Amino acid sequence: MDFSSVPCTSTSRQQRIVGGQDSIRGQTTYIASLMRRGGHFCGASILNEKWFLTAGHCACNGLKKPVRPSQIKAIVGLYKISEFNRNQIENADANSYEVTIQAIIFHPDYACNQPYNDIALLEASKYIYFDQHVRPICIASNHDSSAFVEGKTAIVSGWGWNQESQQDGDKSDTLQRAIVDVFRNEDCESFYRDGNRPRAIAKTQLCAGKRTGGVDSCWADSGGPLVTGNDVLIGIVSTGIGCARPGFPGIYTRVSEYTSWISEVVRK
Repeated sequence: MDFSSVPCTSTSRQQRIVGGQDSIRGQTTYIASLMRRGGHFCGASILNEKWFLTAGHCACNGLKKPVRPSQIKAIVGLYKISEFNRNQIENADANSYEVTIQAIIFHPDYACNQPYNDIALLEASKYIYFDQHVRPICIASNHDSSAFVEGKTAIVSGWGWNQESQQDGDKSDTLQRAIVDVFRNEDCESFYRDGNRPRAIAKTQLCAGKRTGGVDSCWADSGGPLVTGNDVLIGIVSTGIGCARPGFPGIYTRVSEYTSWISEVVRK
């Protein structure tokens, strides 16, 4: 097994989403749905044949304690959740399949009750089979400067809620994707101050969304990928205030800040 492709540099090759649209089937081959008790609850990105990358809080329960690896299933090659459920019942051929998890590795500085260092690796219990529907993603290098992403657009994907109110909205059946703007951390802090909800954006985080709101990740998109137009993973859906509110972009874990840690874990 070759781990040398993780990470790759930015020159090598991109919470239902609010304000997004249906992705094209086979367009987002690196995303996985994390399911617990048969339902989707978070997203993840495929790094290689054995590892997924997600948000740390996706591996915590309501008591803010780590869950057991056996409680999480990763579904790869998925487009419509209903298709996977139907294929499981009918035992029909399908592009999507389930991968069980044998280990959860949290970043050593992460705790379930805090928003920083919100990143975790999930080790698959068997090799992930790659085909046209299932492919790994490159991650942004720790040599990439902030200028590589800030001031540009990126793409966020997931099966999360299509609006903040879970009473009025619903989780998406079809994988969604949305184009968002990536902001400088200083600008993002300014937005939050202007909205009377000041917060510090760490260098290990980045902000993305729309200044005027309307497009954002939302509940159950957590852990999912934020990628550049040429499919380099730059962010993990992490936190924020509500979904798609004006002046409150989503806050993501900045993947490039964790390149060394990711490489150290997956190459053991």
